[in-house]
Amino acid sequence: MRKIFSIIWFAVFLALVSIASFPAAAETNVGSNIDSRVVLAFKANDDAIEAMLPDGWRVITLPKGPLAGSNLLVAFIDRHLALDPENQPLEPYETRSVAILAHGVKPGEDGAHMFVLRVYETPPVASSYGNGVAASIGRVKTSVAPIGSARTHRETWRVDPETGGELSLILSYRSGRPSWSSAEARPYSAVDPDFHRIYRYDQLADLVMSVALERQLDGNIFVRSSIPELADIFDGNETLMAVLSIPFYVREVSLP
Repeated sequence: MRKIFSIIWFAVFLALVSIASFPAAAETNVGSNIDSRVVLAFKANDDAIEAMLPDGWRVITLPKGPLAGSNLLVAFIDRHLALDPENQPLEPYETRSVAILAHGVKPGEDGAHMFVLRVYETPPVASSYGNGVAASIGRVKTSVAPIGSARTHRETWRVDPETGGELSLILSYRSGRPSWSSAEARPYSAVDPDFHRIYRYDQLADLVMSVALERQLDGNIFVRSSIPELADIFDGNETLMAVLSIPFYVREVSLP
């Protein structure tokens, strides 16, 4: 029960920290997508993260829930289908990307904002937040469902940005009971802090590991980055705080 509550709380918390007080306004539907994702939560160097935030913004460490203690999220995203506002497939309809995210606060601003610091994405680069970088991204995933036993999963990701370096993830784990939840988020661009998008999504999430909830990883994980612009973040002193596997993620996207 604690696990189900925590994952639902996580979805609600992301929505709350990403939404300030906005007046009612018309929205423009720009499409929808169906993904599967793996989200890693880290505690990393505050100064290195703040160097990627807009001027005047200070990074915050999440205080509660399954991601408590983390100040950086790395989302590995496998987009299976992207649709336009008329529900027609985009070209390309499938892509892969890795988003680097952090939450920040600023004096005079209402609440915390979630910022997209960087997106590495397979070409053609959409650069939805003005900071996309072309990358070769590969994913290999296997799942085994033996009789009378829990499912086991193995994921391998390799990200090679055109700007150099490599980001690798190898994750194997035994799954627990997932939870279905709905939420809304409004991520902001780190290069244009006045720009944000509106996401309303449903997701099936499995909390694979959480330091805050004393949930140990039933498996193994390996993460390594040699990407130059992330060198001060992944300097060997970062700590993995949580792992969230999201096999189903369905989202509607709007602009304010």
